[in-house]
Amino acid sequence: MTKLAANVPRFLVVAPLGRDGELICGFLNRSGYCTDRAAHLHAAEEIDSAMLLGVILTDEALLRGGLEAFKQLIHAQPVWSDLPAILLTSCSTELGCVAIVSRARTEVRNLILLDRPVRKDMLLSAIQVAYGARQKQLQVRDAAARQFQSDEALRKSEHLAVAGRLVATMAHEVNNPLEALGNLLFLVENSSSLEEAHSIGHLAAKELRRISEIVERTLRFNRAPAKPALTDVSELALSAISLFRGKLRERQIRERVTAERAFGYCCEGEIRQALANLIGNAVDAMQNGGSLRLHVSQVSIRGVEHARLTVADTGTGIRKEIRPELFRQFFTTKGSSGTGLGLWLTRDIVQKNGGRLRFRSRTDSPSGTVFSMYLPSTPLVDQAKREEPPGSQAKALGAIA
Repeated sequence: MTKLAANVPRFLVVAPLGRDGELICGFLNRSGYCTDRAAHLHAAEEIDSAMLLGVILTDEALLRGGLEAFKQLIHAQPVWSDLPAILLTSCSTELGCVAIVSRARTEVRNLILLDRPVRKDMLLSAIQVAYGARQKQLQVRDAAARQFQSDEALRKSEHLAVAGRLVATMAHEVNNPLEALGNLLFLVENSSSLEEAHSIGHLAAKELRRISEIVERTLRFNRAPAKPALTDVSELALSAISLFRGKLRERQIRERVTAERAFGYCCEGEIRQALANLIGNAVDAMQNGGSLRLHVSQVSIRGVEHARLTVADTGTGIRKEIRPELFRQFFTTKGSSGTGLGLWLTRDIVQKNGGRLRFRSRTDSPSGTVFSMYLPSTPLVDQAKREEPPGSQAKALGAIA
């Protein structure tokens, strides 16, 4: 096998017999294409898929296990890759060769056939078609990579925004017991007896424990394991809503929590953030008070156990005309106070953890919105194998005459 720099895109020529490989490589090199020459298809495993423009092979390369190696090469390609292949066939009289070529035509999708000896213009035309198709695939891959990087940046920015809101909430919640603690310490200093000082000191210790609980709840939000694990979703839900207790009291929102024991296989920190987004939206929808319900239960969907978390509010509801836009990036109804990323990120987190997010809403009296999050209780085996439609057999090319 000839050696090129690792970052040079090339065609791999696999021709185990005669001078076919040498002639094809020489012709393509003179035509401006880089090539590698090999005696077997396993050589393709050494080349990064992004650097492999296509495979040119003769029918002899499919004999003695070559077809299986060819199929493995195609199936091992990344999701974005539909590797072009050009098979040069001479209808060899070797036993089984015709049958193997026939199988290759039906089992390999992006395959161009050329009869040998092939004219140079025919080979060059097929190479140009393969090259053009591969370039489009690489462009799609690069666009997808840029989109992924952009989405990751948005996820991080929203995570920071959530962290900022948590810090603000913690500061607000800590302020009340701190003020009470200051007053109690003043009373201790001015107490008339030791018994009175002890009694006031006991109240001060209670306020101090309250501060400790608030800080611990906030820290728990960011200390959760990053890897998925079997999680007690009821405990997770209780820790999430505890972050909003101060705001619920301020807005005179009644809290109804029914948390049955339920387990979900998920990343605890991510789901807590998603749930905090839903609870925060519910609180924002009830500016003048109302009722917030948080319900956790174990349900079965098509025989698979799920943990269901439901957040329901009695707010103004979501208008029908904006519901299709609800999970779109940067869509917000909160004006400058909203990032427009909360629900987009929430659905992204739930789907990433193998779950589903559903909602229903009404603006008529009684108005309100219900969001339900379904998380599988066991790890989901990825059964989404890429289905490949039958390949088009474009008849075209093989070795140079």
